[in-house]
Amino acid sequence: MLLHCHEQYLMGLERLPKPKNVFVNSTNMRHILRWSPVRFPLGGITYSVQFQGEFERHHKKTWVVISECSRITETWCDVTADISSDVDYDLKVRSQFENITSKWANLSKLFNRRESNLRTPRLTVNVRGGSLTLDVSEISKNIHARIYYWEKGAEQQILNISMDHNPFNVNLRSGITYCFQAQLYISGYNKSSYPSDPICETVNKDATSNEIVSVVTTVLLLGASILVVSLFLTWKLCCRVQSAWFPKVSAPYVPNFDTLQVDTTREEDRRKEFCDAVQVLPQSEPLLSQCQPLTREERSNCKTDIESWTINSGMSGNVSQLQCPMAIQYWKEYQSQQNSEFSKLTKNGTDTTQIFEEFNKR
Repeated sequence: MLLHCHEQYLMGLERLPKPKNVFVNSTNMRHILRWSPVRFPLGGITYSVQFQGEFERHHKKTWVVISECSRITETWCDVTADISSDVDYDLKVRSQFENITSKWANLSKLFNRRESNLRTPRLTVNVRGGSLTLDVSEISKNIHARIYYWEKGAEQQILNISMDHNPFNVNLRSGITYCFQAQLYISGYNKSSYPSDPICETVNKDATSNEIVSVVTTVLLLGASILVVSLFLTWKLCCRVQSAWFPKVSAPYVPNFDTLQVDTTREEDRRKEFCDAVQVLPQSEPLLSQCQPLTREERSNCKTDIESWTINSGMSGNVSQLQCPMAIQYWKEYQSQQNSEFSKLTKNGTDTTQIFEEFNKR
């Protein structure tokens, strides 16, 4: 039943009512097209917007569709990007329900962006020692700010600077209180806003000095730490590379003859040395003429000493183990003489038995 009434109502409706009160609200170069909502019992109304510039109006006789504002439910449309030059623009909007549309509702007069209003700016001042940072939130591509400032108590000496970006730094004298005001303007339009309320701040030199010292100290400490760590790591890496490619080899010990201490004996000490007198006999003189011949018992004892000396010296290789050095020397000479006489007697043809008896008698 309700569906049938809905169809009967649409069949008897040829067009929707068009939007009313169409106008452009332009502030700080942002252009918003607005209109009043259409009252419709069934609801679900959408809107579409088109614009026409000077070129389209006089030459092409066409309208340009704004795709961002086609079949929207809002009662406003941002046309800032479409109004891109200082010429007159016409804009229109219509309502739509399913396939039923209304007539176009145009502006009551053409719009030019030069008519945009400038709002009083919001100024923020941040003090950092001898430097101040200014921020004006309304600055944009076409809108700039003019900053007025003066020393507090000397309002007749007002200075001004222009800002085209945020933030903006100003360096002033320390220990002085300055007041600031901001005003927006559009270059080439001869249009400006009301100035903002004054903001007064004192420039403090000590704060800047302390901050600079703190920052410099931090940077130096950080740099020194990085340098020390880098040098340590480089040293460790060099040690590893050196040990891998150039291993250490122990050199043979070479004494330093320059530092050797020579044990010299003084002349006085030499005189105090105890010496044994030794008589050196020539080889030509017979040994037996210098000493008495040994008895058989003495020769037997000395022979035993010689044999023991020979064994001990052969086993240990130490000459210091001699037990009868003088007897050995005499025995060697005696043996040499006996051998010589034995050879002579043998050559003369003497009987061997007689020779041994002769030697035993001796």
